[in-house]
Amino acid sequence: MKKIVIALLLLLTINFVIADSKKVYVANIEGMIAQGTVNQFEKAIETAEKDGICLIIEFNTNGGLANSMEKIIEKIENAKIPVVIFIYPRGAKAFSAGAFILMASHVAAMTNATVIGACQPRIINPLTGTPEKASQKEINAYTTLIKALAKEHGRNISMAEKFVMNNTAIDEKEALEKGVIEIIAKDVDELIEKLNGMQVKVNGQEYTINTSGAKIVKIEWSLRDKFINYISDPQIASLLLTIGLFGLIFGFLTPGFHLPETLGAILIILALYGLSFIGVNVAGILLIALAFIFFIIEALTPTFGFWTTAAIITFIFGIMLIPAEKAVHEMPLHWFATFRIASIVVAIFITLFFSYALVKAMKAKKAKPKIGEGDLIGEKGIAITDLKPKGQVKVRGEIWQAEAEEEIKEGEEIIVIEQERLKLKVKKA
Repeated sequence: MKKIVIALLLLLTINFVIADSKKVYVANIEGMIAQGTVNQFEKAIETAEKDGICLIIEFNTNGGLANSMEKIIEKIENAKIPVVIFIYPRGAKAFSAGAFILMASHVAAMTNATVIGACQPRIINPLTGTPEKASQKEINAYTTLIKALAKEHGRNISMAEKFVMNNTAIDEKEALEKGVIEIIAKDVDELIEKLNGMQVKVNGQEYTINTSGAKIVKIEWSLRDKFINYISDPQIASLLLTIGLFGLIFGFLTPGFHLPETLGAILIILALYGLSFIGVNVAGILLIALAFIFFIIEALTPTFGFWTTAAIITFIFGIMLIPAEKAVHEMPLHWFATFRIASIVVAIFITLFFSYALVKAMKAKKAKPKIGEGDLIGEKGIAITDLKPKGQVKVRGEIWQAEAEEEIKEGEEIIVIEQERLKLKVKKA
């Protein structure tokens, strides 16, 4: 009897340990699909493969860059455990590149009031900066890809083809009815219940998902993961480039403080890093550089107007042409319209702001010093030479002849106590 009790306790302990060791990893990925998204998928899959039975990705995206999408598909197809793409929460969508990723998953799931599809690839017209349908060759290539993914995972090939060829989009009920997804669930808990016992193919091998009693482990993103995800967004990268360029201009034309040009240089480097994942149009970069030159010319000329206008127009065209014309984007059409409008608004606002600041700065720089009696009394400045007792000081940004009753060394702060035309009498501050 004693042996039976011990055996039962041992069996219960083993079952408890096994149940406790089963883990379902859950990660949330949303926003534009770019290099940051690739990094997130890579981290999530590597983490879940260590001791997880499957990985659930809560997914919500309008689409993104085709090259990033292809990298993610490759990582899913080569994962050692099932990757479940769950379009979640309510109102979420998986458009364009997101639909391709959903079709690559081992299990496709959606919650209520969600949408997938609209996968037709777009390119940027190098002359107008507007989105257009990709060439028929590109469309055929992506049609073949999505059909192959649907076939590999036993999904509706005909519907997958319509996502690309006809830009079709469907909701969760139609997706389930037409065999595009396997599960509709209200939340992760219900999804895990419905996953239990499902059989899928992972790397060509049959895999039974056993989620009974499994522990849910949430994957959190590091600051670096979030940073790269944001910076590889074309809108954010273009905005950083814009602010960085104007920071350089403002800093170079108003020397002394060094903060604007320092921040400008940092932002330009970050922008170029982000744009490196996207692919950039040389014409866009050259137009922005030309706008930079126009602003400098404007600042150095005695009149204002013509070069500023030329710079604003050139800059707006440059920022719209930043994405490479050959970079196929798997983004919905409305994203491009939003990108263009946001780029133009931001470009105009920042351009006008910095133009105003430059005009004021250059006018102040060119303004003749006032020499009225007593105008500078009480003002502080810096000795730019030794005063023994005579020398030179800098007050209000202008250099003056000065003398002092005490010896003042170069670099020491002074205060004006008397003014006689162009000569100042000073003392140590």
